[in-house]
Amino acid sequence: MVSVLSVGALAACGNTASPIAASQDASASGGSSAASETGTDASASGTEASGQSASADGKGVTIQFWNSFTGSDGDILRSIVDQYNKENTDGITVNMDIMPAETLSEKLAPAITTGTAPALLIQGNMDMALYAGEGNIEPMDDFFDATGTDQSDFTQSALDGLSMDGHQYMIPMQWFTQYLYYNKDLFKAAGIEKAPDTWDEMAEDAAKITNPDKKVYGAGFCVSGGVTWMDSMILANGGKILSDDNTKSELNSDANLKTMQCIQKVANSGDTPKGATGADLDNLMMANQLGMVVNGPWMVNGLKENDINFGVAPIPQGTSGRVGIAEISAFSIPKGTPEDQKAAAYKFIAYWNTTATCKEWSMQNGFPPYLKSVAADSEVQANEYVKAFSAINDYGVAFGTGVKSASSINADVMFPLVENVMAGNDPQTELKAASDKIDQMLAAK
Repeated sequence: MVSVLSVGALAACGNTASPIAASQDASASGGSSAASETGTDASASGTEASGQSASADGKGVTIQFWNSFTGSDGDILRSIVDQYNKENTDGITVNMDIMPAETLSEKLAPAITTGTAPALLIQGNMDMALYAGEGNIEPMDDFFDATGTDQSDFTQSALDGLSMDGHQYMIPMQWFTQYLYYNKDLFKAAGIEKAPDTWDEMAEDAAKITNPDKKVYGAGFCVSGGVTWMDSMILANGGKILSDDNTKSELNSDANLKTMQCIQKVANSGDTPKGATGADLDNLMMANQLGMVVNGPWMVNGLKENDINFGVAPIPQGTSGRVGIAEISAFSIPKGTPEDQKAAAYKFIAYWNTTATCKEWSMQNGFPPYLKSVAADSEVQANEYVKAFSAINDYGVAFGTGVKSASSINADVMFPLVENVMAGNDPQTELKAASDKIDQMLAAK
């Protein structure tokens, strides 16, 4: 397993600063209401987690299910939960409570302490070290044997990003990385026939596309709200952020200095808007004024709605290959969950991780499948964008695995690093300061 610490949020160049929030809220990009109609009541407090206990096999049990899919993806999730409630033959009822990620985090700790936590959660992979380290979520090592779910159908990187100290603490629900979006019309106007394969080619193409008279920029790199593009570039160029054992920073290196110098050169070339946020870059893409941007799967719908002639390609590779920082939303079971409720939760997780359900999720919202059987499905292969996103199975790696301070390192170190470098500060000085700060955070855990 590759041990890396990423930055940013799912929202790649989206507007969410927290990777945990991003892995759920930002993926639900539509911003719809979380109110439930049937069997998924968002107004439920989730404190009545007991359900009607019946037996240790989960039959006849009602369980509470908390998650943060507050956008349009929540509607899809609710429909799948409702379908399960109608179709399962075990008499299991899943009551879903959707809330903002910040609210979920605030409610969860006291709920676990008081024994009123739900039986089932969706959390980001960066939550794992925080909750598993304190013993607040149950190991799920027995899930595959208990449910008969085919473990070999899972992309191993997705499972690895949810394991720690030899235990599987979470089971995947969705995962994603970032991709290169490019404007086909601007490429044609610049005489470029295909998407760049490397970061260097991306910089070269950006220079060809840039047209100040038309206020067109060749490429965009966001400085806040999720900068996993920088982390991916660091790793692809042979650098590291943390040591393999997560005990110290390896940010201050010659390889990373070269990457920072490259980023600074592009940022000051005039080919990219300086200091751009994710929202700034989104607006430029929707206005046909940006040639390329690295972003997540959620960008597709906006580009379609604005009739942008665009393509999607893998994130560019560096001198050491192609790496895409993957973020995983995953199922977890809070500590102290009664056995009958745990069994019922396992059955729903198994239902989710069938080819049919995972295919439905991917086809409806565009997120790449982590099940090999879904990735190989003919309908998935026929969908231009889902097929492109499925490349994550070849180069996606999870970040922050086993690091309790991952979120803080993301927000307090990596965001300022890229912003300062792109603003023109000395890269060597910034790398050393950032590396020292990471070491302080790791020492304090």
